[in-house]
Amino acid sequence: MTLKLSNHNRGFTIMIALILGTVLLVLSVTLYTFVSRQYSGMNVIVNGEIAHFLAETGINTTIGTIRDSISNNLKSNSENYQKLRNIFLSGKSLKNVCINDLLDSSWNNDLKAFSREVDKTASIEVNVYLRDFKQSEMNPNIWHDPKAVDGWLVVESVGEYKKIQRKIVIKRAVSVFNLVPGVMGKFSLYLNDSIRKDENDYNIIRNDYNGMITDGPKPIIVYNHATPEYPVEPANIADVLRDERKSDVWQQRGWIWLKGGKTRLNLCSGSGDLGEFFQFYDVNTSNVFTPVKFSSPAQNLPESFFRPITLPWDRSSISVKNTAYRFWHSFVLDSFHDRSSRMLVEAMYEGQVLSNDERLYYGSKSSILHLFGDARKGFQSRTRVIGPVYSAFVRFAYLDVKPEDSDVKNIFENNNPKPIYLLRSLPKEYYNDSVAINEFAGRKVGGPILKTGMLFKDYKEYSALMSCIVELPYAESYNSMQDVYDRKADRVFPTLKKVLDLDTNGESVIERNGNTFYKGKPAIEDSLTLIKQRVQNTFSTPKEFWKKYLNKDGELELDSVVCITNSNNEEFVVPPVGQPQPLVVKGGGIILLNNGNITLRGISLANTSETFTIASTAESKVRFESTMTNMVNIIAPKAQVDYGSKFELFGSLCVKNIYADHRFQGGVIRYREAQDPTHSSYDRFYKVFIANTDSYWNE
Repeated sequence: MTLKLSNHNRGFTIMIALILGTVLLVLSVTLYTFVSRQYSGMNVIVNGEIAHFLAETGINTTIGTIRDSISNNLKSNSENYQKLRNIFLSGKSLKNVCINDLLDSSWNNDLKAFSREVDKTASIEVNVYLRDFKQSEMNPNIWHDPKAVDGWLVVESVGEYKKIQRKIVIKRAVSVFNLVPGVMGKFSLYLNDSIRKDENDYNIIRNDYNGMITDGPKPIIVYNHATPEYPVEPANIADVLRDERKSDVWQQRGWIWLKGGKTRLNLCSGSGDLGEFFQFYDVNTSNVFTPVKFSSPAQNLPESFFRPITLPWDRSSISVKNTAYRFWHSFVLDSFHDRSSRMLVEAMYEGQVLSNDERLYYGSKSSILHLFGDARKGFQSRTRVIGPVYSAFVRFAYLDVKPEDSDVKNIFENNNPKPIYLLRSLPKEYYNDSVAINEFAGRKVGGPILKTGMLFKDYKEYSALMSCIVELPYAESYNSMQDVYDRKADRVFPTLKKVLDLDTNGESVIERNGNTFYKGKPAIEDSLTLIKQRVQNTFSTPKEFWKKYLNKDGELELDSVVCITNSNNEEFVVPPVGQPQPLVVKGGGIILLNNGNITLRGISLANTSETFTIASTAESKVRFESTMTNMVNIIAPKAQVDYGSKFELFGSLCVKNIYADHRFQGGVIRYREAQDPTHSSYDRFYKVFIANTDSYWNE
């Protein structure tokens, strides 16, 4: 029997077959697509790995060349070096600047040839960028340096194979800043606590008329600007002399800070061992000193000085004569000295011009701190002193006698030396209207027979004009120095022109070309803060430090900012014991010492375009063990200078105080003008520091 399907069943069977065929077709297409995609994905992965390999090849084959090229450019004087340095020191925010052209990027030609050997579709390209640079020192209350920036040096390598790219990025941190430690670049001497016992603490040296020491320790002499005899960076004598006549010369020279209470600095006489001559001497030629005469302002004189007075003259043995005289008042200021070559007594009290009370109160000792240098042309140190600093001066007061009678006037003018009428010191209890005012040497010159009551109503008027020791703020003496330089015919004291105000630790401004580096009370802590922020490497002991940076020739190749924690409180000796003196420093840099004393045995810079600083946060001592020059800045605000060898420092000195006794040998501080932020020479000390470690990114 034959089974026949109905038309309905036959249609159903065909539909099932079609569905199964469609499913099989879809499965076949899906499987084919999956396999194709897997194959394509595998190709992408493989090609990507090859591209990554090519990018790595670019990094590995060029990174050494790139680093050497940057290093060589930063140390050379080539045109590319100048362009690269200008970019680093522009102070601008840099988002992404390619510097291939400044590094002789011929490596890309070599990489192109290598990649073509792999495949005609392969390529390698390596580019170098400065990226994400921004200012790092922006606070004028600590230090505002528009050229100080932080950013990244980026080496970017792109490998490509069969249109697949892979990128590898290597980044190194970059810091640009000046190696001169902030506000300290403006100071030649900074004593963080100059008052230890009393205001006379530094007046401990006895010296004679010629500035030769008769008793006591030796002084520290400070030159606040370059001089013609500087061992390095000598100044041109013509430039120095021209600058000395400027009333604002203190802006361009090293400042001095004496922090603490009132400080009295008695000045020495002469220009001998002490290297200082009182600033109220005119120096027409080298080593020729002429005392400068000052007149008293008219408003300070009694009424009797404004009209002629008829008095008997002193030549009564010739004739009895009354004649008219006019009187005026002037004085010369002198400095302290002890014994002269002419007398065995203390010379400043000759002729009983000054009182014994003043002698007991002030003494005749001069100061261990000589802030004014000496008075030779080209050597005078006109500087700004910050702090309540006073100087005690001997004032020899003159009564200027001017006869109205022409014959008597001729007698006065033909006397050599000219008649001298000194108003000697008188204690109040010895003053009366009948004290005689005589010619100093007792000569009969036709002068008036004069009593105190004829010119002065009372002791108050007399004491304001008599010879005495006067104590003046440093600013007043500085202002009068300007009158000396201006060669005014009639100089008055205090001067009518105010150049400086008395600075009692007030706000200071350090600026150049419209940029304010600093504004506020100069604080050494600000410089230490900057140094701490800039530290690039830290060592536990001085031994570790010397092992890293001392080369086989015993030279210090630093060129960085390092910190030595020194928890064992070891003495930091420079150069270390057993090494040649002086220590030659290459590359400059800063050493921050957290603990231990500092002993200096001589330091020399291999290149004057470098600067070197040793800073300390410890309550320690700074000792000079050698007479060799130390070309270094010392920043140790909690340390004191201890007695040792006579020293010469070429740089800035910041300490807490100076311990001075009879063993102290003194020294010379020569301010390094090139480090002054207000000078264009400051720019030579900017450094570009590139970190030693890399950060990797794959893209």
